[in-house]
Amino acid sequence: MLHLIQAWWNCRYPDWVPEIALRYLPVVESIRAESPRGLILEVGVNRSGLTTYLRQPVVGVDCVMEGACPAFVTPILAKGQALPFQSGSFDSTVCMDTLEHIASSDRNRFLREIMRVTRRRVYIGCPMGSQAEQEDKALQQYYRVQRGASFPFLDEHVANGLPRLKAVLAEMEGIAEDSKRLIRLHCEPNLNVWVHRILLRLWMRTDLVSYALHRLAIVLVHVRRWLNVGPCYRQIIVAEFHSSNECS
Repeated sequence: MLHLIQAWWNCRYPDWVPEIALRYLPVVESIRAESPRGLILEVGVNRSGLTTYLRQPVVGVDCVMEGACPAFVTPILAKGQALPFQSGSFDSTVCMDTLEHIASSDRNRFLREIMRVTRRRVYIGCPMGSQAEQEDKALQQYYRVQRGASFPFLDEHVANGLPRLKAVLAEMEGIAEDSKRLIRLHCEPNLNVWVHRILLRLWMRTDLVSYALHRLAIVLVHVRRWLNVGPCYRQIIVAEFHSSNECS
């Protein structure tokens, strides 16, 4: 019986990680709601990226490619600040939890490149704001206590400083204006900071009980909309481009 349950679980949630699934599923839901269009680009692809939750072909860009490439991903080794694609090559571009790993002085160029290569819709999600920044600092210390070492991803968050929502929205509006494109922006809060803290602490611990609880926490994806209330760790910005005819 246990073997059957485990087989069902692995089939239902293959390689799913709770906090990563909660990050990607709103974007997946949005993409699926649209009729099939053109190519999808993911900037900052990783082993638990978009195709873990959306099983369709994606071009994946990262400045470092470690280990086996995820299924459905065509890997391209490049920096987000200099994407090797023609303008408007992709129907949609997804960039999740990557902007905070870019030095603040390079973020405008990074956003310009993502918007340049995208024809219709951009999804950018990352931790934002002072409260998320404090959470990162606390989790950075917690990881060091639990693992006896630093966690490079959190170290980069703290070193670079997290983006601010109003500043990112203003930059994207300015980039669209410079390129004479009509844009509509909206943002969605993603994952309450206390839920994020519990999930990350369970993952950081090394005991079996914490491991089991963390695995079981994947069921939270079924109530994910209820987890996006109150102060949230992440914001997901959706940028939609329109032609002048569409807006007239």
